[in-house]
Amino acid sequence: MRLTKNDKAFIQFVKDECKRLGIRTHIKDVKYVKLSPKIRCSGYFCDEEGVLACSMGAKDGLEILVHEYAHLTQWQDGYKLWKIAGKALPVIDEWLEGKYKRPATLQKAFEIAIELERNNEMRSVRLINEWGLSIDVDKYIKKANSYLMFYNWMKQTRKWSKPTNQPYHNKRIVAAMPTNFKMDYNKLPKKFETLYKEENI
Repeated sequence: MRLTKNDKAFIQFVKDECKRLGIRTHIKDVKYVKLSPKIRCSGYFCDEEGVLACSMGAKDGLEILVHEYAHLTQWQDGYKLWKIAGKALPVIDEWLEGKYKRPATLQKAFEIAIELERNNEMRSVRLINEWGLSIDVDKYIKKANSYLMFYNWMKQTRKWSKPTNQPYHNKRIVAAMPTNFKMDYNKLPKKFETLYKEENI
């Protein structure tokens, strides 16, 4: 991935901000980072462990860094859903593992998770524009929407997408998404349901 002067300045800014806030960084030229000994991912921010990690070796490494740093700003700003999400997200994880959750509890957890991510994606777009990063904003929003809508598909399938077929890397799904954040994110329109199904997400 070729980085521009602005890209490099942003990466240094993130490292400096993390150092100032006492957050350790693992921003490396690798294909993935380890969330746990068994779980690989492209990046994460965890306030409890005080870590921001990003696999800059991935083709969308800069986008991942923007996304994870935006989560740090949610934590830093005391965004209303940040602490609430800390309790809601495990509900979804446990349900995905097969544990029973009351439908109303599960629905609320999904609504919180989606709104947390929607707010984060809007923060990410602001960062991309403010820093003049070499990221196509319209395409980024389309990819973000494919991820946000995926939560509603997950409610039907009860599983995460395969690492090799994530919604935001699926060309048909990304192409079908709008370039704004004005969707109703708590229900999956039939056309998108059909698309996620056809693409075996």
